[in-house]
Amino acid sequence: MPNRTIYLPEELDEISRRVGLNLSRLTQQAIRDFVAEHQETALAARIDAISARSRELGIDWPRDYLDEQRSEAGER
Repeated sequence: MPNRTIYLPEELDEISRRVGLNLSRLTQQAIRDFVAEHQETALAARIDAISARSRELGIDWPRDYLDEQRSEAGER
């Protein structure tokens, strides 16, 4: 599992230590909750990232690519 660093103000760090919060579990759940609440936005971000990567790689799919493939498959 990747290891990432989060930064907390001293006050929040002290509070989290005193109450014994598992910051890893808390952070994971917060991310899951956020994504669930913002699923459409998250999906749009993924599509944007994939589209940008496709452009970087010079991949240019015709807009009617799936229709063409379905048509071809039906003709065989």
